[in-house]
Amino acid sequence: MAVIAWTEIESFHNIRKYTSAHPEILNSNSVVSYRAKVKLHGTNAGIQIYQDGRVIAQSRTSELIDGADNAGFAKWVKTNEDKWAAIANDTDEDFVIFGEWVGPGIQAGVAVSEIPKKCFAVFSARHVSTEEDRLIVDPWLLQKLVEGIPDTYVLPWHGEDLEIGWNDSAEILTAVTSLINQWVDNVEKNDPWVENVFGVKGTGEGLVFYPRSKDHLGLKNFTNLVFKAKGEKHKNIKSAAPAQVNPEAAANVDQFVDMVLTEARLEQGVENVATRDESPMYDMKKVGKFLAWISADVQKETQDELEASGLTWKDVSKAVATKARLWYIEKAKL
Repeated sequence: MAVIAWTEIESFHNIRKYTSAHPEILNSNSVVSYRAKVKLHGTNAGIQIYQDGRVIAQSRTSELIDGADNAGFAKWVKTNEDKWAAIANDTDEDFVIFGEWVGPGIQAGVAVSEIPKKCFAVFSARHVSTEEDRLIVDPWLLQKLVEGIPDTYVLPWHGEDLEIGWNDSAEILTAVTSLINQWVDNVEKNDPWVENVFGVKGTGEGLVFYPRSKDHLGLKNFTNLVFKAKGEKHKNIKSAAPAQVNPEAAANVDQFVDMVLTEARLEQGVENVATRDESPMYDMKKVGKFLAWISADVQKETQDELEASGLTWKDVSKAVATKARLWYIEKAKL
């Protein structure tokens, strides 16, 4: 069964540029109402649920099966398989439920890694149909879907409604990003969801902003308009602030490489070529796959930064690969 992937989520300045170039995606309404959810630092996970009884655990990129798990997620899904299967039976719908698998041993340096047990934090569900554009993100509806399943939580809305006029001037949008950055700074200082649910204080990752206005609902609108803002410790690109109106610019190739090869991106590359159940995580036999993932990810995610810096991928590709390789080799020695 193919993976039904969770959407790639861009940054504020990416959405601003995209809506400017493709105003039709705003459906004749440039003012989008958003609500935020806390972004947890775990590993992306999903559960495909079918009316014929199939329950399939997946990571962001692959189906999880015996011998190819991801931090024990597939094993945990198996223990509750009957409860997950009941969702499709009770609703007469096929679903994929998306969330973050979090807890001890999955990540480090964040509050959610210090909770007593691993758990599944749900943030959305999608109807599995090529003809439907339905995405469920409302916490109340998600709670109704997963109610009674052990160690399963639903992420609530965080903060107030936020209206963003994507056609507004840079000056007006800067006032919006200032508010977003304040919210993210507070989450990074202390994850409010983790403290509220588990009584654990500590670092949070950031926020994800979901479009909620009537003209911008559904899977297609979500994919075009959702954006994230991460705290300093979890950025994939070093920038002045979590949310920016314009992309960060580098003065030269070395500065660009330093800007985009953050610890967060490098560790994400490791996670994508070696599951968290593998030992060792750093294996020189996989350095080629790691470098291929890093190169593809940087090229895909930093087009705006390259343009702002007056550089091309050809200018920086060798330097990106060299620095990433040296980082991986040092990690493998530990």
